[in-house]
Amino acid sequence: MHADDPNDMSTWSTFWVKIWKGEPVNLRGQEAIDYMKSNTSGLCEPFRSAIETTPDGSQCNIDEMKYWITVPWNDHSGRVALAGDAAHPMLPYRGQGFQHSIEDVKKYVGALAQLTDPNDIAARERVMSGFGAELVERCSKAVQQSLDEAERSFSLETVSKMLMATKGHGKST
Repeated sequence: MHADDPNDMSTWSTFWVKIWKGEPVNLRGQEAIDYMKSNTSGLCEPFRSAIETTPDGSQCNIDEMKYWITVPWNDHSGRVALAGDAAHPMLPYRGQGFQHSIEDVKKYVGALAQLTDPNDIAARERVMSGFGAELVERCSKAVQQSLDEAERSFSLETVSKMLMATKGHGKST
């Protein structure tokens, strides 16, 4: 957030995200602003004002957040590896997407370091298959946790049970 004048909300530049369950909406520009203003009247302050005072004509985009549970892929005999969002796009509820991407790179480099003979196809298949299997096990769990957290965030009865509230910003449990 940036505020030219902290006392004048019309000078604030904000980034806000509204997450809801339901049909996906893909809107841009004024149409997105109008949609948000008409669908957020029940928000508490300061969130309602942040949206209500968004000036007409501001840059605004509405799109759905995409994810999938990580599954095994065809690594073409160890020649194709996935990492980061290509392997495990997830919702931001645990704040772990980047953490897992870093872990992916660490494990990928470790796997490559084991491949000392470019002609040893069996070693490449074994090592890279192990890389993929570990990534699938670790990241499918992380993506599922982010979905579970999202579900808990929609209810006042369950929000206090979120991992973020009970365990903080740690590694996947």
